[in-house]
Amino acid sequence: MEKPLYDVIIGNIEGAREPENPNLKWSPVCIQSSVQEAPEEQIADTNYAAVETRSQKRNRERPIKPLEVVIKSSDLDVTPEEMVKAQQSDDTLSKLWKLAETGVVKEYTKGSKTRFITVKGLLYREYIKSLASTSDQINQMVLPTQFREKVLEIGHEGIMAGHLGVKKTLDRIQTNFYWPGIEGDVRRFCASCDVCQRTFPKGRVTRVALGSMPLIDTPFKRVAVDLVGPLQPMTARGNRYILTLVDFATRYPEAVALPRIDTERVAEALLDIFSRIGVPEEILSDLGSQFTSSIMKEVGRLLSIKQLNTTPYHPQCNGLVERFNGTLKRMLRKMCSERPADWDRYLPALLFAYREAPQESLGFAPFELLYGRMLRGPLTILKEVWSGEKIEEEVKSTYQYVMELRDRLEATCELARNELLKSAKRYKKSFDVRSKDRKFKVGDMVLILLPTDSNKLLMQWKGPFEVIKKIGLSDYRLLVNGNEKTFHANLLKLYVPRVKPVRQNGKSPEVGGAVIKVKVINEDTSESDFANVDLVSLEQVESVDDVMMSSERNQGENLECSKVLRRYSDIFTDLPGYTTLVQHKINLTTDDPIRSRAYPIPLATQDIVKREIDAMLKLNVIEKSESPYASPIVLVEKPDGSIRFCVDFRKLNNVTVFDPEPNPNPEDLMTKLGTAKFYSRLDLTKGYWQIPVVEEDRPKTAFITSHGLFQFKVLPFGMVNAPAVFTRMMRKLLDGQENVINYIDDILIFTNTWEEHMTTLKSVLHRLRESGLTARPSKCFLGATSIDFLGHIIGDGLMKPQPDKVKKIWGVQRPRTKKEVRSFIGLANYYRKFIPNFAAIAAPLTDLTKSRGPKQVEWGEAQQNAFDTLKLRLSSSPILHLPDAQKTFIQRTDASDVGVGAVLLQSDGEHMCIP
Repeated sequence: MEKPLYDVIIGNIEGAREPENPNLKWSPVCIQSSVQEAPEEQIADTNYAAVETRSQKRNRERPIKPLEVVIKSSDLDVTPEEMVKAQQSDDTLSKLWKLAETGVVKEYTKGSKTRFITVKGLLYREYIKSLASTSDQINQMVLPTQFREKVLEIGHEGIMAGHLGVKKTLDRIQTNFYWPGIEGDVRRFCASCDVCQRTFPKGRVTRVALGSMPLIDTPFKRVAVDLVGPLQPMTARGNRYILTLVDFATRYPEAVALPRIDTERVAEALLDIFSRIGVPEEILSDLGSQFTSSIMKEVGRLLSIKQLNTTPYHPQCNGLVERFNGTLKRMLRKMCSERPADWDRYLPALLFAYREAPQESLGFAPFELLYGRMLRGPLTILKEVWSGEKIEEEVKSTYQYVMELRDRLEATCELARNELLKSAKRYKKSFDVRSKDRKFKVGDMVLILLPTDSNKLLMQWKGPFEVIKKIGLSDYRLLVNGNEKTFHANLLKLYVPRVKPVRQNGKSPEVGGAVIKVKVINEDTSESDFANVDLVSLEQVESVDDVMMSSERNQGENLECSKVLRRYSDIFTDLPGYTTLVQHKINLTTDDPIRSRAYPIPLATQDIVKREIDAMLKLNVIEKSESPYASPIVLVEKPDGSIRFCVDFRKLNNVTVFDPEPNPNPEDLMTKLGTAKFYSRLDLTKGYWQIPVVEEDRPKTAFITSHGLFQFKVLPFGMVNAPAVFTRMMRKLLDGQENVINYIDDILIFTNTWEEHMTTLKSVLHRLRESGLTARPSKCFLGATSIDFLGHIIGDGLMKPQPDKVKKIWGVQRPRTKKEVRSFIGLANYYRKFIPNFAAIAAPLTDLTKSRGPKQVEWGEAQQNAFDTLKLRLSSSPILHLPDAQKTFIQRTDASDVGVGAVLLQSDGEHMCIP
C-alpha cells in the first residue's frame, strides 16, 4: 500500500473481512513483492467508504425557508382604472393635472426638461435628461398619496432594495415614479428606517466637543485609579495584575503588583499607597466591581474619600490613568523581553523613570512638582563621576529652607498650571475639529452604540431607550430594561421613530406625522438632476413638508407643531405671494429718463436669460414695456455654480430720493433675545417680489435685453430704497407682536416656554396669511433651542460665531493689495465683539489701508502677527452671553497708545462677571 495509514483507517484493503466475521485461522504472512504496481492501478482497485451523521442528513432534508418580503403581493393588486380614479381624487395632484392640461414645460440649467402628460387617462411626469437626444426620456407615473408608502418600502426596505442611502433610493424610485415632495419623503423615510438606524456605522456618529476637567492645585487631592491585567506570564511571586494610581495635580504615579484583584486585596493595596502619599479627598475610577463594592464604599466612608465613577464604556473620562497604563505596559514589554516572568521586579525602576521625565502637559517632572527639586538619578550620578564635581548646597537654617522650598513649589506649580491650561486648550481645539454639539432632551428615544452580537453580520445597536435625565454637560441617564443607567453622549444616537398616518373612513387624517430634520453624517443627500432648480421656478416645488423642525423636540411637541403647520400650509411655498401692506414708489430728482446700453451677454448664457425672462413673465413678476427708461442686466455666478439674474440700477439709484426708513440694528436685536429657550426662524420667499410697485412708477424699473424691453410689476432686487420699503412693510406686519424680531426678510420668534412659543407662532403665521405673504419652507426652522441668526449661533443665553463664517475667515490667504486687506478687516470686523482688543491687534493691518500708501501692501512681521492673531482668536470658539435687562451692567475700559477698548459685563450670580 502506498498510503497505508489512510487505507487502513478508511478500510480500503482488498480482501478485508467485516468485523463481525473474522478469519479465526488467519496468521500474518510477510511477502516481498518484486513488481511495483502503478498508482493508477492501485486506486482503481480500491473501494471507498464514508459516514453521514444524523445531523447532516436532517439538515440536508430540511426544506429551504422562504425569504421575508416587505409587502404582500395582495397589497399591490391595483388595476389601471383604480389608479386613474386614485390620481383624480387626490388633492395633492390637482395642480399637476392643470399643468398637464396646459402643457407647461419646465427647463433646467443643465439642459433637462420636465412636463406632465396623460397617457390612457394616467398622469405621468415626462423627464428628458438631455436636449441633444430623446433617448434618455423617462415617464414617471405620478403616485397618489395612498400608494406612496408602499413604493417607499419597496424602494428602500424591499428584498431587492438593500437599504441604500437617500440619493440612491431617490434615484431608484424616480426612475419610475414621482409625486410632489418626493425628495423630502424619501429623506424622512430613510432617516426613520429602524434597520438603518440600528446598523448605522459607529464611526460616522459625530462625537461631542471635548469636556474640561477641573484643575487640581493640591497634590494628591484627587487621584485616578485603575487595574491592569491579567498579564502573562504570571511572575514567580504569583502576580498577574497591577493596581495603578496617578495624581491629578503632579501626575505622580504609583503601581502595585497583585496576584488577584478581589476587593479586599485592592483595598489593602490602596491603603499601602495612602501610607506614602496621604489619604486623598477624591478617587476617580471606572465601574469595576472592585471599586463599586460595598467594602470599598465602607473604606471611602471611614476615610472620608469621595468616590467618583466614569460612565460605562467611556474610558476617556479617566484618561489620565488610562494613558499611564498604556505607557507602563509598553515600558514593561521592552524591559522584560529577556525575563518576562520577572516583570513585577521592574516596576520600581520604571516608576522612577516615569517620575523623573518631564510631562508634556505640565512642563515639569512629577518629582520636581512633588518635592520642589530634581531627584538624584542615574544620569546625575554619571555626570558627577565623569566631572569629579559635586554641587555642595549652602547650609541653611530650617526656617530658610522651608520658606525657600515653599516659594519654589508655589512658582513651579503656577508655571505647571499655566502650561496645563495651554495644553488643555490645544488638545480641545484639535479634538473639536471633527466634533458637533449634540444634545438630547428628556423623553427622546436613543440608541446605545454597543453591539448586540459579536458577529459582524448580525450586529446591531442596542435600543431604543428613553432619556429620563441629563447629567452634567454630556452624560444622560436612560431607562434600560427597567433600570436606570448613565451613558456619555458619544455612545448615544438619536432614534427617529416612523410616524405612520392612521386612516379613518378610507381617508388620510389632516396631520400625518411630525416634520423632523435629520442630518445623516457623510451621507450624500444632494439633489439629483430630477429636481435641480437653479433659477426661477414656474411651479411649486416646496411645500409644508419641507419645513425643518428641531430634532430636540419630543413626539408630542412635534405633533403639536405639525398641526400648526398643516393649518397654515398655504403660506409655505417657494412661490412669492402678493401683499397689500405697502407699495413701492420711486421718487426721482430729475424728469429726464435714465437710459443705458445693454451689456454684451455671452452666447452660451443667452438661453438662460430667455428662460429667466419667460419664467418671470409667467409668474407675473415682469411685463413687456415701452418705457423711456432702460437699465442693463448682468449675470452673476453664485458660489454653487448656478446663475443669478440681476439688473444694474446704479444710474437710477443715483437720482432716486433716498428713503430714510431705518433698518433694524443687529446689535439691538440681539439684546432682546435675553434668556429665551425656544426659537423659530421664518424666511420669506423672494421677499422683495411680494411687494407691488405703484403702476405709474413701473416704467422706471425697465431693463433692456436682447429679447426686448421689460419692466417690473413688483419690487426688484438692487434698488436703493428696497431695504427701507421692505423694513417698513415688516414693521407694519409685526406691529404690537411680542417676542418677535426681524432683520429684512428673516423673522425670529423667541420665547421662554413651549406653550407661549406655539401661541406666538400661530399669531405670526396668521398675520402672514392676512397680508398675502409666503414663507420659503426649506429655509424655515422651528422649535430649536439654538439657532443660526444673522451669522451667529444663538441659544442657552449664549452667542457664538457661525462656524462656516469662522472657517471662511480661517481660510483667507495673506492679503497682497489694499483691497484684499480691507476685505479681510471687514470680514473679521463682523465678529470684533468676540475679540478682546480688536482695534489694537488689527492696527498694523489698518495702517496698510491708508490712502497715501501703495496699492501693493508691504507685508512685515507685525502685519503677519496681527493677521494670524485675528484668525486664531476667532478659531478658538469664543462665546458671549446675551444681556439680561433685569440685571446690573458693569462696564470695564482700557486704553493704549493705539486704541481704546471697553467690555460690558454682568454678574452670573456666583460672584463672577461674564462678558
